[in-house]
Amino acid sequence: MTDPAGPAGPNPRMTKLALAHDFLTQRGGAERVFLTMAETWPGSPILTTVYNPATTYPEFACHEVRTSPLQRIGPLRSNFRAGLPLYPWAFRRLGPVDADVVLSSSTSFAHGI
Repeated sequence: MTDPAGPAGPNPRMTKLALAHDFLTQRGGAERVFLTMAETWPGSPILTTVYNPATTYPEFACHEVRTSPLQRIGPLRSNFRAGLPLYPWAFRRLGPVDADVVLSSSTSFAHGI
């Protein structure tokens, strides 16, 4: 007789995933790649320092986007370079993250999550 619950048991644990990107303030290649990641894992929260829906891909609005305290500094949403020294600090403020795995498309600050 086989086990009706299968080999994983009755309640297999689902991996909780979060996605991280440095900033979502423009429409570029990195943002396009990250959007593909977000569409691949649609229930995963997006963690970023600043987010400007008016200047990046509109599809991000369909996702849960969590921003850092830097989001409150309006000029950074249009000139992200002005905040470069603050991004490591900002990503530390985004944690702890309720996820088992954090995927990042970044080569810089988002790794600090």
